[in-house]
Amino acid sequence: MSREEREMRAGDYVLGLMDDAERQRAERDLIIDPEFRDSVWSFANRMEGLDRSAPATAPGDGLWQRVSAGIAGMEQMTRTEAMQGELAAAGIPVRPSDRHGHLGLRRPMARLFTGARGTALAASILAACGLGYVVGQASVTARDPEVVVVLLGENDVPGALVEAYADDRVRIVPLTDFDVPDGKVLEVWTLYDEAVGPVSLGTMASAREAMLTGPDLPAPQPQQLYEITLEDAPRSSAGRPLGPILVKGLAVSPPR
Repeated sequence: MSREEREMRAGDYVLGLMDDAERQRAERDLIIDPEFRDSVWSFANRMEGLDRSAPATAPGDGLWQRVSAGIAGMEQMTRTEAMQGELAAAGIPVRPSDRHGHLGLRRPMARLFTGARGTALAASILAACGLGYVVGQASVTARDPEVVVVLLGENDVPGALVEAYADDRVRIVPLTDFDVPDGKVLEVWTLYDEAVGPVSLGTMASAREAMLTGPDLPAPQPQQLYEITLEDAPRSSAGRPLGPILVKGLAVSPPR
């Protein structure tokens, strides 16, 4: 599994976007795969940074009690004791001084999670994991692509597959090994409005499967244009395609 795939999987676990079978496999890998455990904690740590950047608001009376009550019965939360037992059986220490949480993950900034501030941050991450799981399970449409696109190259040869989601994520599956010289990147574009022009959805350093999160755009539509160009790193300096178009195609709605 590549680093990108591992990080995407860790994010899906923390945010609760996995189905039951995927979650069970992830929780098994938390025991046997140190790199996956590190990815899970790294993603949760980034969520903490987002929490710190949000404007401060005064919580209403009983907020944490309601959050606790709401997530206490979730399977992802009630597996705490079982997970701790499995971790201990695998020889992984549970809750030493520099670890925290029901996964017992090593936290390089453990000192930041003490006292009242630690309680608040722990509550934020716990709520995100627990409530995110409910949101992910309830919002099935967010997990299904709105459109799919087969990007064609020379002689109409399929070069890449694109799945575009309503939450601005775009999954890219290269079907050919694009040559990406040093100092170059693959940049993914879409054209949803002629008046706006092409909009960059992100870049890739090589022809490997990737999940990109683009800017906030209208929901993808059938016949929307997608393309991949070869640009100077780190991305097109003009905010529009400058390099050669490698593949392109029009979106279609998948059967529901």
